[in-house]
Amino acid sequence: MLKNAINKKTDNIISLIKTQEQDILIPLKKNAERVITIQGGLVDHFNKHIVRFNDEQRVVYQTQANQIANIVEYLQTIDRLQFDKTSLKERFSFILEIYIRASEQMGMMTKQAEKDNLIEQVGKQVKTL
Repeated sequence: MLKNAINKKTDNIISLIKTQEQDILIPLKKNAERVITIQGGLVDHFNKHIVRFNDEQRVVYQTQANQIANIVEYLQTIDRLQFDKTSLKERFSFILEIYIRASEQMGMMTKQAEKDNLIEQVGKQVKTL
């Protein structure tokens, strides 16, 4: 009788463990496997789309950086040319002033050779600009 009682209690405990295994452990294991599968899918999706997008963005960023560098170079060239233009205007204005003063100093009696010489000198100065 004691043996039967012990066996019955043992059978009840084993039955309880099997029930808990069926109700709790097996569904928990299946859910864990499903979560692992979904996480693998997320990682694959991340690698396919996000990493590719980041690579594309890196290329776009590099292209923009190159274009900005070109714009900076063009602006520097424009600035230099603008400075050259201003300098050229100043030098031409100086030559023109010299010509006007010299022609005003010449009178009606000035020889044509002197006038031609002045014109030649001014022409040479303008050509060296």
